[in-house]
Amino acid sequence: MVHARLVLALFACLLTAHTWAQPGTEATYQRLDGIVAVVGDEIVLASDIRDRVTQAKLEGRTVTDDNECGLLESVLFEKLLLHNARLDSLEVTDAEVLGEIDRRLTYYMQMFGSVEAFEAEYGKSVAEWKAEFNEPVREQILAQKMQAEIDQSVRSTPAQVQDYFDAIPTDSLPLIPEELSYSELVMQPEVGEKQKMRTRNTLDSIRILVETGKMSMTLAATRYSEDPGSKYKGGCYQNIGRGQFVPEFEGAVYETEVGGYSPVFESDFGYHFLRVTDRRGEQYSACHVLMKPTFDPEALEQMQAGIDSVSVKLALGDLPFETAVFQYSTREETRNQKGQVVNPRDGGTRFGVDELDPNIFFLLQDLDEGGVSAPVQLLDEDNQAYWAMIQLNERFPAHRANPTDDYALFQQQVEAELREEALSKWIGRRIEETYVRVDAPYKACTMDMPWLTQSINATGALGSSAGSKAADGTEHRD
Repeated sequence: MVHARLVLALFACLLTAHTWAQPGTEATYQRLDGIVAVVGDEIVLASDIRDRVTQAKLEGRTVTDDNECGLLESVLFEKLLLHNARLDSLEVTDAEVLGEIDRRLTYYMQMFGSVEAFEAEYGKSVAEWKAEFNEPVREQILAQKMQAEIDQSVRSTPAQVQDYFDAIPTDSLPLIPEELSYSELVMQPEVGEKQKMRTRNTLDSIRILVETGKMSMTLAATRYSEDPGSKYKGGCYQNIGRGQFVPEFEGAVYETEVGGYSPVFESDFGYHFLRVTDRRGEQYSACHVLMKPTFDPEALEQMQAGIDSVSVKLALGDLPFETAVFQYSTREETRNQKGQVVNPRDGGTRFGVDELDPNIFFLLQDLDEGGVSAPVQLLDEDNQAYWAMIQLNERFPAHRANPTDDYALFQQQVEAELREEALSKWIGRRIEETYVRVDAPYKACTMDMPWLTQSINATGALGSSAGSKAADGTEHRD
């Protein structure tokens, strides 16, 4: 069960038996499992540390006695978060747990290649596996929520940002390339019901040809499908975990018999039909053909006169650009913010010149601030044509980073340091209030935080009758 062990290592929470060499000067010995540390009401098992070691090795890291102690400290930190999350009555919903388990299951399916391989190596069904890891995953999410509570309390001030900037030597400040901010006015015809029906009927005729054996699925996909991810793979997707595709697609998969063909159905991507090639529990394989309805080309040509008219009004000063966007633009996401285009990278309004679509860049490069391009026809992400006019809002020349032009950049750095400082203080404060015990073979570990010197246990306030105290402040049960 070698691969099954890898799965357990990635979760770092299943109890197993294994022979292992302990860190420090302790002799190597056989240990099935047991408690090696306690943080408040939470325990750390020997298998927890073993699993972290295995995971680190899987990731290509070399594990020595020193960094095995570091792995222990990371587990202690997680247990401290979990202990305090319970004290603060933080909650995790079943939906959050199931979503995270499904996400991890998808990863394992990709690792093992199929449900059968996963179940064979793990020795349990997918349903049993999900049930077994429900509580460990709940605890991990709870710990993450506790850390998020700590992080959310951190806010920087302008003075802190300025002080951070002042402390950086000028020649160490990063060079920020030229950036542009722009707005757009877009005019694109809507896809009418007539075009939708035409696409649906065309696809249905293709489906009939495939289902009756007059055309292969591979040929249909290659010739007609508009899904770039499967077009040249016979339209097929293999070993897909449930929840990865849109609901309409998966609904058709689970309503169609294996080997059978679905009726034509609609999703946000367009119209599909599919053939189910395999389905086992939460995983399936299917081949499909996707066709996207397009608007009438004549409608696009007719829009040219409209956008030319708007362009003339803008040139004469009869119509402000923002007003023109509100009255004429058909792209809702920018129409509702006065045409301003937002950079998806950071949610800001600046784009590095290397981030811009080349067609947009060439329209902007010769404009003055406030200038508007002539109407031009472009293609969207679905390869659909549209008319557009682009306004250059502001140009930011290449420069050394500074708080005036790049405040958000420095703010992120300052708040990252503040979060680290706040977390360190939180850990130190909580350790003082929490019973912490570390047993052999980890008593000799050197750690970054004072787990063994400032806890309630170290002061003797708790645990004095539970077992003998070691000289270093840890408690060891005989």
